[in-house]
Amino acid sequence: MINPQVVLVASSTESTISAWDVHTSTFLAAFKANASGRNALSLLGRDYLVAAQQPKGVLHFWTWHKDQVLQRCFAAEPILALAASPDGVHLAGGGASGAIYLWETPSGRLLRSWPAHYKAVTALAFAEGGRLLLSAGGDTLAAAWQLLDVLDAPASPAPPAPLFSWAAHTLPVAGIWCGTGVAATVGLDRCCKLWSLAAGELLHSVALPAALQAVTADPAEHALYLGAADGRIFELSLVGAPVRENADGAVAAAAGDGSSEPGSGEWATLEGHARGVTSLACTNDGGYLLSGSEDGSVRVWELRSRQAVHVMANPAKGPVTGLLVLDRPPFLAVVGSRGSGGESGGAARKGPKRTQPLAPLCKFPGMAGAVAAWEGPPVILDGTAGYRGVAQSSSLLSDGFPDSDGAGSGAAVPKPDPDQDQQPDRAELLRELSAARADADACVACDALAWKCGVRCPRMEVWRAMPSQLHAFCIDQLLLATS
Repeated sequence: MINPQVVLVASSTESTISAWDVHTSTFLAAFKANASGRNALSLLGRDYLVAAQQPKGVLHFWTWHKDQVLQRCFAAEPILALAASPDGVHLAGGGASGAIYLWETPSGRLLRSWPAHYKAVTALAFAEGGRLLLSAGGDTLAAAWQLLDVLDAPASPAPPAPLFSWAAHTLPVAGIWCGTGVAATVGLDRCCKLWSLAAGELLHSVALPAALQAVTADPAEHALYLGAADGRIFELSLVGAPVRENADGAVAAAAGDGSSEPGSGEWATLEGHARGVTSLACTNDGGYLLSGSEDGSVRVWELRSRQAVHVMANPAKGPVTGLLVLDRPPFLAVVGSRGSGGESGGAARKGPKRTQPLAPLCKFPGMAGAVAAWEGPPVILDGTAGYRGVAQSSSLLSDGFPDSDGAGSGAAVPKPDPDQDQQPDRAELLRELSAARADADACVACDALAWKCGVRCPRMEVWRAMPSQLHAFCIDQLLLATS
């Protein structure tokens, strides 16, 4: 059964973040004291919600079972964009000066801040499981930062160099979307550009009829959805033939040459908003697209028919600046629930027994935060992560190896066979190791002589093939384990 979906709606006016049921448009909850801009709303792990407040350099944190602000933190400058890593350990903020700030949320330490753009940072996103941080700015640039390079501050006091820097846009970049090995950027120059995260190359570029402000994709990455400043939403196909609209409004596959000029029929259009689209989000099942607009409304579009099935009005009566779609949190404090029992009653008000570690964020680098300088960030080992080791999830081990409690098929040490020797002969192992080393040294010497003579040593070719054979063996075993 698919979990119920909830959409969080934020506005730039002083109001609340409202939670709605996606399928019924029922108002569920409200989180007080928020005034956040575009791309400034983010989930933080499984227990928190964070938003950067405008025009102040303040970050507000909420937890699901309380409508009041849980924690307020101050940054060195106004934060315009936010993004959290998938595990919630790292939080990145983009400043009005073009600097990026990276915090470790369990300890609160500001790990690093560096000048990333010449103008304000407009969007941030983590990619590749949190290994890459993508940024976009008002300087028309987009960049990909490797987190290992960013966190290597002691070895390199100079600002880190981006892994990739993209300068294909001619006007400010307004949005970023990250997929599997690819990223998409949209800008006020009416262009959507698709990039390779492996090579950093431009894969495709499409020019649309209006300036673009938001981008997202369905979970299967079949299509991109682009929010325009004139209220339209454009759908671009990522697989097969591009889509187009016929004269009668029907949608069909385009059979052209893939031209990317405006009016070429490479996209379908969803119309309904009176003003610019500021944020987009898809449900986890890929059946619905949600769009927020400057006209203060949130529309739910059925992607099969491309029709709006629900329209939700922003209670703040202001422009919608942020949308987040997620599975309904089990401890969400639903408005009007005063009974006991059930996830919307007293249990929801109490919250989880152990929340994810969250410390007040430091304003400047070098501050110790909530832990000592020699300590690592706190973690909770409550079993919710569902860790499975390689030995437990693969078939590398033979059958009959019981778990430590004797009831499973885990990675415990097998019982010794009394008919066999308990310990191998150490002297015999040393002799085999010495023979292998001598054979390897002989192969190296023979290979050097063979290269001088213009031939190849057959024994060295056997050694060279061993890594690829080991790699193929490991891949086969992992595929068998997951099938």
